[in-house]
Amino acid sequence: MYKYKDMGFRPVDEGDLEILRKNRNDSSTLLNLGGIDMVSSEQQKSWWHGVSRSKSQQWFCIVKENYDSVIGVLRFQDIDPVNRSVEIGADIFPAYRGQGFGKKAYQMALEYLFNHFNMHCVYLQVTEFNETAVRLYKQVGFVETGRIPASIFRSGKYWDKLIMSLLSEEYFKK
Repeated sequence: MYKYKDMGFRPVDEGDLEILRKNRNDSSTLLNLGGIDMVSSEQQKSWWHGVSRSKSQQWFCIVKENYDSVIGVLRFQDIDPVNRSVEIGADIFPAYRGQGFGKKAYQMALEYLFNHFNMHCVYLQVTEFNETAVRLYKQVGFVETGRIPASIFRSGKYWDKLIMSLLSEEYFKK
């Protein structure tokens, strides 16, 4: 487990699958994801068996305080060890939102990725209507570096997907 202040992250285990599935299917999470398909228990197990063998992605449970309360999920996708880049994402479960856990989760992940995993570029994608997330990402150092126009359909209209990134030299300047 990687510890940071009063929280940490650890690999997803099979026993975590139901809480992850339940929170993924929650509409406040689901509508902010790239795909909006809800998943069954069997689909969740199948997903986990695939990603647990992957070298290009890693999934973690975000835990707090006593390190056994799962409050969210953290993912590293498209891990590129040659070019030292990775896409990052985190979802804090609805009951824990608005309490600063999202900001700490990204600070924790960035510390791990830049100080221990030797990444050079960490990037993410976020839908432009998710203003709370965009504000959070800017607070921890991400800057908008691109857009994929009209690529997400929600609430009856198309929205841009923002690409935000943070380079190691910018991270270490802080």
